[in-house]
Amino acid sequence: MSGLARRYVQPLFEAALAAGAQDRVDDDLNGLDYALSSSPDFRRFLNAPTVDRATKRTAVERAFSGAEPLTLNFLRVVINKNRCEIFDLAHRVYRELLNPHRGIVPGLVETAAPVDDATFDSLKKAAEARFGGTIELARAVDPSLIGGVRVRVGNRVIDASVKGRLERLKAGLTGE
Repeated sequence: MSGLARRYVQPLFEAALAAGAQDRVDDDLNGLDYALSSSPDFRRFLNAPTVDRATKRTAVERAFSGAEPLTLNFLRVVINKNRCEIFDLAHRVYRELLNPHRGIVPGLVETAAPVDDATFDSLKKAAEARFGGTIELARAVDPSLIGGVRVRVGNRVIDASVKGRLERLKAGLTGE
């Protein structure tokens, strides 16, 4: 599905970049995400096969009347093609395209147990200092790590987990 979403979002991103409206479109798609997550009725309405496209288009145009014209056109195209399921992924795909232009690199912090916000913030600052630039970190809990932390930024990994240390020790002992 994300490949299909990318085929619709890529032209939106390129047009927004050319028009200098990439931040406004990002805000609009964030609003769409919020509307879909906060209103199950809105999501059902958009995905209902019994509701005709014109009705969906009219409702979306009213709900997003203050949106960037490029965003409105994107919404219309997706509705006209009867691909409203793309709306669920649109903002994530758009961010994947936008972040490199903003100098933001995605990353992931994996811990054996949930960490509090203060610890997460210090891990984020340490990762930004280590890798340079701005990093947009996501959190994940992986009990198999046993303890410690594993940080993935781009194609680089810092593995300070107990599991990682045990694997490196085993490899050193067995010569693998």
